[in-house]
Amino acid sequence: METCHGICRIAVTLGENHSRTLLEQVEHWQGFLALVNMIMFCTGIPGHYPVNETTSSLTLTFWYTLQDEIMSFELDRQTVYLQVYRPVYFQLVDVLLHKAQFPSDQEYASWSSDEKEQFRIYRVDISDTLMYVYEMLGAELLSNLYDKLGRLLTNTEQPTSWQHTEALLYGFQSIAETIDVNYSDVIPGLIGLIPRININNVQLADTVMFTIGALAEWLADHPVMLSSVLPLVLQALGNPDLSVSSVSTLKKICRECKYDLPPYATNIVAVSQEVLIKQIHKTSQCMWLMQALGFLLSALPVEDILRNLHSLITPYIQQLEKLADETPNPSNKLAIIHILGLLSNLFTTLDISKQDDESGEGSAPPVKTTPPPPGPNPVVVVLQQVFALIQTVLSKWLNDSQVVEAVCAIFEKSVKTLLHDFAPMVSQLSEMLGQMYSTIPQGIGGGASRSLMDQFAEVLFCLNKHCFALLSVWLKEALQPPGFPSSRVTAEQKDTFSQQILRERVNKRRVKDIVKEFTLVCRGLHGTEYAAEY
Repeated sequence: METCHGICRIAVTLGENHSRTLLEQVEHWQGFLALVNMIMFCTGIPGHYPVNETTSSLTLTFWYTLQDEIMSFELDRQTVYLQVYRPVYFQLVDVLLHKAQFPSDQEYASWSSDEKEQFRIYRVDISDTLMYVYEMLGAELLSNLYDKLGRLLTNTEQPTSWQHTEALLYGFQSIAETIDVNYSDVIPGLIGLIPRININNVQLADTVMFTIGALAEWLADHPVMLSSVLPLVLQALGNPDLSVSSVSTLKKICRECKYDLPPYATNIVAVSQEVLIKQIHKTSQCMWLMQALGFLLSALPVEDILRNLHSLITPYIQQLEKLADETPNPSNKLAIIHILGLLSNLFTTLDISKQDDESGEGSAPPVKTTPPPPGPNPVVVVLQQVFALIQTVLSKWLNDSQVVEAVCAIFEKSVKTLLHDFAPMVSQLSEMLGQMYSTIPQGIGGGASRSLMDQFAEVLFCLNKHCFALLSVWLKEALQPPGFPSSRVTAEQKDTFSQQILRERVNKRRVKDIVKEFTLVCRGLHGTEYAAEY
């Protein structure tokens, strides 16, 4: 094994460092091709990485280098080289997909967690290589993969290993995740093949989910195919072993295909509610699921949104009411943060105003082109209903930066989503911010106080960016009473603070600094040794 490893390293080093020189030696092309085939053997060396061999991973960068050199020549010479090396790269795809195959269930179960993680990273490297190779092989590569998968799934005479099926799907997924496959004429066939797969293994099911997720944009252009794959995703949603793949795939589908999902909305909401109530998924996946539901609900009529919101969040509001009545403790703190997180993630994506196609550079926010339906925004309706409850929670947990952060996140994300539609809430939120600012205890540590002020600044920044006119009115009114928020600040200092905040609509860090400075003045700590704690 060590001898083979050493020979492979020499061959790869030679190929990586002298590819162009060797390619230019046209009269010796067969000699270089022999070296390439030697490296191909090293790539496909028998055994599973990293348990049986560790050599194959050394070769992957060589294939990038060789491709770059071939594609860098002028067109005439490039055409000649491609005639020789395109078949080599098609062979490479077969070799890589074979190396990406999982071992038998029994063997894989015997691997250590470290070996499984190394294999996962190795597969990611293979995925990246396949994506790069696609740049040379193009649409013919997808057709090649599709033909092999089709033969595999339609061959009734010979039993199919799930590992072989999974590897071919993994190849599709690797390419579809980063390459625009909308033009491909094989994707409809692939979508048609997926329901024929006998999904009897977690790894295979995971790859099926990720493949569907990678094709979400294509499904948005071909919504008639949603009925073929959506049942698979909803079924997987109830399996905790498929938590990441199923939830992330549903989120992609809800984001990309939301205007075609109303016929499926009732079923999607019902299944999602069920898995949320059963607590099948970890916290992060629960948050993704709420984001998915936000995308989904955005495309429904307002009355349907309100009805679904009521059934979806009422259990959590009732639970939050009970928690708000309890004496603060670590257990109910986690439950409170979880519920507030669910709400803020739902409000992050629940946007009832249609947006322009987000094509182009993607750096600018999408432009809202059509006004929202008449009547109150559903998010505002919910916020107004739970506002008093959130205030109660905040008053009990004001000393805890994590709970304050979770509360602020609800309003910060809502402002970012609703923009001017948030206007009905500005006065209530502004009043709460003022109370929060003035009642934070003066004996709590500098670190905790700084964290709370940062959250205060985050919300203030969002209001300033999206509700400038209303915030300017509120700041003037809120800071007018003598002695508020502190008897230590003069009217002139309050006016300066207000002007500084309203000027900063781009630099969030500057807003945090302004709030920090004003806080120090309010507490009589500006210029003292304690200022460093903040």
